[in-house]
Amino acid sequence: MIIPLVWLAVLVTVITLYFRRLYSSFSRHGVKHIKPVPILGNMSRVVLRAEHVSDGLTTVYNKFPEERRFVGRYEFIKELIVVRDLELIKKMTVKDFEHFLDHRPLLGNSESYFSRNLFSLRGQEWKDMRSTLSPAFTSSKMRLMVPFMVEVGDQMMQSLHKIIKESKSGSIDVECKDLTTRYANDVIASCAFGLKVDSHNDKNNSFYKLGKETSTFNFPQIIKSFMLANVPEIAKVLLDFLSES
Repeated sequence: MIIPLVWLAVLVTVITLYFRRLYSSFSRHGVKHIKPVPILGNMSRVVLRAEHVSDGLTTVYNKFPEERRFVGRYEFIKELIVVRDLELIKKMTVKDFEHFLDHRPLLGNSESYFSRNLFSLRGQEWKDMRSTLSPAFTSSKMRLMVPFMVEVGDQMMQSLHKIIKESKSGSIDVECKDLTTRYANDVIASCAFGLKVDSHNDKNNSFYKLGKETSTFNFPQIIKSFMLANVPEIAKVLLDFLSES
């Protein structure tokens, strides 16, 4: 009975010392930051859905107006720098761009489909993909997409008019997120894949259903993504172990 308690005490001590050192890195280097919460860092309000991620960044950015160059932010167990100085941003994105080329890893898994997008690729692979995609989004190409966007918009309006006419009161309640998601889905299908998809009238078409399933994360997937982004080595070991078992 005593030995397990001793090991428990040792484990608690090690974890405490680890987080104390981790969350004191900004203090040691004189970087101003908001006091973090263990494990969650400065993300507690985001996790509790009390504020959006962008609002959290705005809070950190405006918290120390006297600090001109940069401030610190803890995203769970990762230290991040929020740059406030425009000249420093210019230097990083122009003169020293070769040192700040890569985006930070979002999922930590290079084999994931979500890791193959332009925001997650790194190094030469990012350069090659950017060179491939850039010609598709020139001003002339974007103008060619406008008629397809207008056509999808007309389909959406026709669908709404039809639903309003069929309603007894002459008015309807609209779920804006669902409406705009279906519009975006049809625009992507039309502009990127050359498909005619009317998800406003065909509510359960395959293209929309598959897209929604792909972009919807349940709780286990959120935990998995969090671990891959913050502790990729441990996450990979656990995932390999679970897949084998």
